[in-house]
Amino acid sequence: MACNNCGNCDCGGGGNCGDCNQTFPANCATGCRTPCSACPPNTADCETLPSALQNFVDAFFGSVTKTEIDGEVRWLLPCNLDIGLPGNPRADGEGLACYFLRLFRDGINGLEGPTGAAGAAGENGANAWTIILTAFVQPSPGGTVNFNIVPSPTITPGQTIFIPGSGYYMVTSRISNSVFAQLIESVPSPNAVTTPGTIALPCGPRGLTITGPTGAPGLQGPTGAQGNTGPTGAGGPTGPTGPAGSVATNSNGQVTITGATDMAVTNVDQKISFGIDDPEVTLPAVGTYFVLARFRCFNDVGSGNNLSRDFYLNNQTTATPVPGGEHPEVIMWNTGGSDHCNYVHIWAIVTTSNPNEIIDVHVTSDSAVAPQTIFQDGSSIMFIQLA
Repeated sequence: MACNNCGNCDCGGGGNCGDCNQTFPANCATGCRTPCSACPPNTADCETLPSALQNFVDAFFGSVTKTEIDGEVRWLLPCNLDIGLPGNPRADGEGLACYFLRLFRDGINGLEGPTGAAGAAGENGANAWTIILTAFVQPSPGGTVNFNIVPSPTITPGQTIFIPGSGYYMVTSRISNSVFAQLIESVPSPNAVTTPGTIALPCGPRGLTITGPTGAPGLQGPTGAQGNTGPTGAGGPTGPTGPAGSVATNSNGQVTITGATDMAVTNVDQKISFGIDDPEVTLPAVGTYFVLARFRCFNDVGSGNNLSRDFYLNNQTTATPVPGGEHPEVIMWNTGGSDHCNYVHIWAIVTTSNPNEIIDVHVTSDSAVAPQTIFQDGSSIMFIQLA
C-alpha cells in the first residue's frame, strides 16, 4: 500500500507506510525526517516514529519526568525505577534490562521481617572443671596417680590439668570416671595428700622457663648518699634455761632501790643499774602485766643545756624491747642558774610467753657530756598482773 501521509515527500516515489519512519534522502522534506516532527496525518495504519516511541515509553515506563541540564535531557523514571526495589538496589550505570535480568536470575531479596519471639532457654552447659572424688598421695615429678572424678567431658587424655595444693598433671588415660595422670610440676610445698572435694581444672601446657645468657656488667655508678641508720638487729639466741625460781605468792610486785650507787648516763645504750639493786621485776607466770618504772634524773652539765634521753622497757629473758615500752626523747631540762632534777615515768603493757620473764629498763642520752645522773634514791619499778 502506497503511503500518502508524507505530504510533499515522495520518498523516491511509491514508498510504503513505514517510509515516514526512515532516514530519507536529502531531497525529502525535513518534516518527515526526525522524531521531533510528525508526518501528518498520523494513523493506526501508518504510525509515525515519534508517536511509536512515545507510546512505547508510556507503556513500558509510565509517566516519565524529563529535565534538561546543560543541554542534556535526563529522564526521571516513575516507581523508583532509578533506585530499584528495597533490599535490591539498582547498581550505578546498570540499565533496566540488565537490572531486570539480574532480578530474574538471582531472585529478589525479601525485606527483613519483624523480630520473632524468643526461643526456649537451652540446657545448661557442662562445667569447665570437675571434682576429685578419691584421695591420692602426692607423687614425685614424673610419677603417676589415679583418682575418680565427677563425670565431666573436660577431662580427656592428653589434657593438662591443675590440681590446687598439688600441681600440674598430664592426663595419660581415662576409663569411665577413673583418671590416670602424670605429675609435670608440683606447686611449692604441696599437700602430702590431695583429699576428695578438690577441683581438677583443665589448663594449657606449662610454659618453659628459659634463662638467657648473663649480660656484660654495666659501668660502676657513682657512690650513693649514706643511707639512714638501719633498725636494731634481732636479738641473739635465748640462753639455756636457768633453775626454777620460787613460786610467787601474789600477782603484784614492786622493787624500791635502797643503799645502791647512782648511775651515770652516756650516749651508749645501757641497762639502768645501781650496782647492788637494779630496777627490774620478775613476772611470775605467763600472762599480761602492767609494768611501771620511775626514776629521779639529774642534768648536771650546766645551765641552759637541755638534754634528751631515750628510755625503753626491755625483756631481759627474750633479749627484746617490750612492744609499746619505748619512751624516746625525754627532755632533761636545765634552764635556770642551777642544775635541774626531773622525775621520769616509763610504763607498758607486757605479755609473757614463759613464767619468770625479767623486765628491766634501758637508757641512752643524746650527749656524751658528763655528768648526767640517775639517782638510785627515789627510783623504783612495779608490776600488776592483769590477766
